[in-house]
Amino acid sequence: QVLWPECGWHPVSPTDMITSASVKKIYRKATLCIHPDKVQQKGVSLKQKYTAENVFDILKEAWKKFNVEELS
Repeated sequence: QVLWPECGWHPVSPTDMITSASVKKIYRKATLCIHPDKVQQKGVSLKQKYTAENVFDILKEAWKKFNVEELS
């Protein structure tokens, strides 16, 4: 597990991401949990902030790829 319990994220099953709409909903929820500005407001440790920034960047990149594949 990468994220700490207090961030508010709960693992999602692949079966919860069958439709494009469900993927979008889960993506938005995930980015709200680990958005660098939101995380900083919660007063997390430096390690947690660094982790959140990296996870946020990975999510953004995955979202771009998902959207490209959806349009193909």
